[in-house]
Order: sequence, then C-alpha cells, then structure tokens
Amino acid sequence: MKSKKVGYLFVGIIALIVAIIIYKLPQKIEANPSQAKFHQYRGEVYGTYFSIDYQSHKEFNKKVDSIFKAIDQAASAYLSNSEISRLNKNRVLQNASPLLLEHFEKAHKMYEFTDGYFDPTLSSLIEIWGFGKNTKPTIDTASVKKYLSKIGFKDAYEVEGNDIKLLKDSVDVNFTAMGEGFAIDEIADYFDSKSVQNYKVEIGGEMRTKGKSSREKYWLIGLQNPAAEDDPSLDQLMAKLELQNEALSTSGTYRKFFIDEKGVKRGHIINPKTGFPVKHELVSVSVISESTILSDATATAMMAMGFEEAKAFVSEKSSVEAFLIYETTDGLKSWQTENLRTKD
Repeated sequence: MKSKKVGYLFVGIIALIVAIIIYKLPQKIEANPSQAKFHQYRGEVYGTYFSIDYQSHKEFNKKVDSIFKAIDQAASAYLSNSEISRLNKNRVLQNASPLLLEHFEKAHKMYEFTDGYFDPTLSSLIEIWGFGKNTKPTIDTASVKKYLSKIGFKDAYEVEGNDIKLLKDSVDVNFTAMGEGFAIDEIADYFDSKSVQNYKVEIGGEMRTKGKSSREKYWLIGLQNPAAEDDPSLDQLMAKLELQNEALSTSGTYRKFFIDEKGVKRGHIINPKTGFPVKHELVSVSVISESTILSDATATAMMAMGFEEAKAFVSEKSSVEAFLIYETTDGLKSWQTENLRTKD
C-alpha cells in the first residue's frame, strides 16, 4: 500500500513537471526575438518624414506617436504653448518637464563638444538673415554685430531644480537643429528598454540603427551625390555605409544657399563665430556616432566650420567618424576619416 502511494506521488510529480514545461514552452518561443515580425511605420512629423523598422512581437506605433507629441509639447518652437515657447516669452519657466530639462542638458554637452559651433541661441541671427521666409536675405552688419555679442548657449540660462531662467535679453533658445536627433534617440532608447534587437529609426534622413534589417544584413545606407540630380551621368551615390549599432546624420548646403548683395554664394547655415552665413567649399557633412543627437549636432557644427577646420576637428574626435563632400574647380570631391567603414 505504501509503495502504491509513493508510485502515485512520483507520477503526480512527473505530470506536474510536464505541465509546467508545456505551459512555459510557448512563452519561450514567443519571447525569441528572431521569430518576431518586422514592423514598418511611416508618416510625417516635424515638417518632414519618418520611417521606422523594428522587429518585435509587439507593435509600438502608438508609443512612437506619444514620444513625438511629448517632444513637441516640450521643445517645439512652432507651438505657441510649448514649454520652450513659454520660456522664451516669459524668460522663466517653473516645473519644467524632464524632457525639456534633458534638451538643455544634451544641448549643453553638444555646445561644449563642438567648441560652441553648435549653438541653440542663434534664432535671432537666423531671423535677421530671413531664413525660412520668402524674403531675400540682406546683409545688415550692424544688427549682426549687435546680436553676435549676446549669443552663446553656455551663459544664456540657468537651471535650479526644475526651474529654468533665461539670462540674456532678446536671446531665445531654439532646439530645432537637434530636434530630429533627439526624437530618434528617445525612440531608439525606448526600443532598447523593450529588448528590441533589430531596428532602424529615421527622421528626415537622420537615423539610428541596431542589429540587422529584415534581410538579416547590417543596415546599408547610401550617401547621395548632391550634383547627380542636375547631371544624370554622374554616380547617384558618393559612398555606401554599413551601419552596425550606429547613428548617421547629414547636414548640407548644396541646394540651400543664396547669393548675397556682393555676389557671394552663402549657405543657409550661420557661423556662430561670425554671425554670417557660411561661404566655403564644404557642401555636405555626414557624421556617424553612437547617438543621433551627437551625429546631428556635430554635422551641423562641422558645416559651420568649413572644410579645413572640420577636417581638423573630427580628426581629433574618437567618438565620431565623418564623410565630407566639398566643391573644387573639377567638381565635387570627398574626404573621410580614417576609421570610417565604406562598402564598394
């Protein structure tokens, strides 16, 4: 009788173990990222397009939308009731959101990293030059000198707790130049928190990647030849890059320029050291780094520097690689950092 009870107990234990294995097995299969589907999410945001590919058992499109909206409410210069707009109007903002505080923190790091060439206080100079409007920019040296003496992100604000105060009269803060990079990193960081192993998040040509594409290959990205649209005989691409857990941003002036009153061709990027739009041979900068906000801000800064200074700058930075396109009398040429990986 005792041996029967022991036998029943043994059978019961085995049955329980089998039941647990059967119960757990589908969950283990479901949790395997390699068996998840690739989602594609496309749309428009911040005046441009976005394109997101990610592999997951769950869909995160609504979360992506909520990230876009939260960033808009915190830092959009185009929304009159956003936090940054209210700060610029009232010169002080109490109980700022973590998102806006994060903008200030990261912008400060980018300002320091680029030696002040990335500067979120340039909006007054941008307005003087008339960029973004239908009017032709004109040279107003007196106004440029007036505002140039005031700009500079480092001393433009102070943060105490969650309160932000602007310290310079008539100098606003505008994070538009790093907006796409910031949003991409927020989405990518969210994917990382959900253990998404393969994704590409792209907004307006800026992007951050992880893992591999649906073709089970690293993300292959082409850098366009700016002159190919005017001359179909030219190669469409200047280079191909294979991104491996990296971010890519491109800034350029090839089609964004005007001829000033003295007949000088100037790009639609302000040099914060002079207050004037750039007038150099550099037409495009592509920067590769670990985060999109770093690549985005660095590409913008290098375009303001000019070809020779940009080369010297990036050659001393181990955290970024770059591909530069510049004008010569023989057409467009390119230069790249030593460790940049390109594909044939």
